Amino acid sequence: MAALEKELETYKRELPNLIKNSGKFVLIKGDDVIDTFDSYADALKLGYAKFSLDPFLVKQISQTEQISFFTRNLELCPA
Repeated sequence: MAALEKELETYKRELPNLIKNSGKFVLIKGDDVIDTFDSYADALKLGYAKFSLDPFLVKQISQTEQISFFTRNLELCPA
């Protein structure tokens, strides 16, 4: 299983319940929604306090996903 795959599945499964907190940040560990927070920093702080370096997810709650594209193709463009 890929890193944070279980946490992302939990987010998708719980989104109908989480959407009432749209704009806030959710802390998820495995199958568990730990809590929601007003700021990313607060969620991250509790995540590190509870789980140290074990993987956990902090994600802003939103009905729609913002899609970002990243590439590993870092070749320089010809001049």
